[in-house]
Amino acid sequence: MTDDLFKTVGVVGYGRFGKLLVQELRREFDVAVYDAYADIELIDGQTSLADAASRDAVFFAVPIAAFETAVKNAVPHFKDGALVMDVCSVKLHPERVLARLLPKGVYALPLHPMFGPDSAKDGWRDLPLVLCPNADESDLYRQRVAFWRHYFSKGKGCRVVELTPEAHDRITARSLCLTQLLGRALGNMNIAASEIDAQSFRHLLAMKTISYNDSMELLLDLHRFNPFAADVREQLRHELNRLETVIQNREE
Repeated sequence: MTDDLFKTVGVVGYGRFGKLLVQELRREFDVAVYDAYADIELIDGQTSLADAASRDAVFFAVPIAAFETAVKNAVPHFKDGALVMDVCSVKLHPERVLARLLPKGVYALPLHPMFGPDSAKDGWRDLPLVLCPNADESDLYRQRVAFWRHYFSKGKGCRVVELTPEAHDRITARSLCLTQLLGRALGNMNIAASEIDAQSFRHLLAMKTISYNDSMELLLDLHRFNPFAADVREQLRHELNRLETVIQNREE
């Protein structure tokens, strides 16, 4: 499904999702991988940042807090006409970073696969993926967006949804950020399975497991870089306090 527009792809970052991304992209593209921290011996195709960042398309799969520095380091190597994408779990932050740092003639497409390696172990079909194209109406930009929309929707079978970065972050503050927060809290309470568990409790255990499969760094970055997450935490605290008051009043 490649054409003259995108034959080579670079991936900067080789964490859990970076590995999954490389595995899929290599089915159809010439892929170069760079990670500033991973052991070079463990990465098949590890190359220099200059090589990975000078490809037709460049994906950044780095921690949210490291994103701006990673892009700054890569900027001198971007080729004219390249498309730069990120898979960060927040979208306003990378959109603003790319708008500020990318040179003229280099395009940006923030995106967020709403799944991880655990959910995608049997393929990407029917899994949701968010694209956040910007307001650029040029044919060159629209062609690039159309290519990757087709790649993810038709090539990989993803359920592609287009949102603004703000809409994405508002939604995920009440879904992803909240799930990670509650899952960690449940884990810290040492909840565990028993022989009399109701199905509803099993769902809580699954939430805990999913949260602990991701890093604490992800949780912290989600709540630091999503501008709507603090309000959701405040609402949660308010509701817990309200319910505690109701319970205490009933006991008196």
